[in-house]
Amino acid sequence: MDDKLKDLGYLSIGSQMRRVYEKLQFEGDDVYHSIGLNFKSSWFPIYHTIAYSSRQLSVMEITDRISYSRITVKNVAKELEKEDLAEIKVNPDDKRSKLFKLTAKGEALKPKLESIWESFSSELKSLFDIEGNNFLQSLEKVNNDLSKKSFKKNVLKNYYGFTLRNAKQEEFEEIGKLMVQVYSSLEGFPNIKEQPKYYEMLENVGNLTENPNIELIVAVSKQGDVGGAVVYFKDMKDYGSGGTATKEKNACGFRLLAVDPKFRGLSLGKELTVECISRGKKSDSEQIIIHTTKAMKIAWGMYEGLGFKRSDDLDFMQGELPVFGFRLKNKKANGKK
Repeated sequence: MDDKLKDLGYLSIGSQMRRVYEKLQFEGDDVYHSIGLNFKSSWFPIYHTIAYSSRQLSVMEITDRISYSRITVKNVAKELEKEDLAEIKVNPDDKRSKLFKLTAKGEALKPKLESIWESFSSELKSLFDIEGNNFLQSLEKVNNDLSKKSFKKNVLKNYYGFTLRNAKQEEFEEIGKLMVQVYSSLEGFPNIKEQPKYYEMLENVGNLTENPNIELIVAVSKQGDVGGAVVYFKDMKDYGSGGTATKEKNACGFRLLAVDPKFRGLSLGKELTVECISRGKKSDSEQIIIHTTKAMKIAWGMYEGLGFKRSDDLDFMQGELPVFGFRLKNKKANGKK
């Protein structure tokens, strides 16, 4: 039979692994049946976890130990209970959860299972240790990598392929609408009725670029989507905020950072921020200045993670909204690099 999956390369991994899983499960069930054991391959991880625990375990504890879904653990536990291999009891410390342990019949089955598991392990090692490549270690690495980084995020970032550049005039209107959408949806941030002039400025954010010292940086996908934008100021005298920030000398800054909710989680906010920092460090500015509010908790943490330090002297009130200042020293401009 012509196997079309081979032509798919890495795209076939999920399907190929499912094939292997189904074959091993079928063969494993047949082995248990052949030696007269009433046991299924699909029961193994849950049974083994319960059998070798020093105490009774809840569903959540089992899922944490083997990274199975709660519904899978519950379904297998019910099958084990039906076969009188495990018992399920209400947790006396938490009536909402259940505790699992083996029955006497389940305990009696352990020595027989341990014996056949040794044979299983030996054959699986022979099957997967191909030309010195330890498949189990490779699989563990894949599982660990999937836990540490988002597969979805990386696929989408590659798919959209956002590019950062100065916005074009034909993009100004869309960026303005995005700014209004993002800032008006922030919990605890003034709405349009409370600060109409501020939102008028957001809507017409492209007009700021009439000043050659102001740049509107945009993140655009390969498909032409505007994912986010930020305004970069080469000189703080053009910054346009309240407080003393506009009086800072030898300083640049950025403000009005916005990311389309559809593209959140792809690090666009951080990439736009890093782009502003990069432009600032290439300039003669001795410091980069920004502001944020408590309504922007994610941005606040991101700025601190990138090295910005709180500067109380830059704080001001935007109407009734407290706005907090931050500084990032430009070491290159200070001659320290």
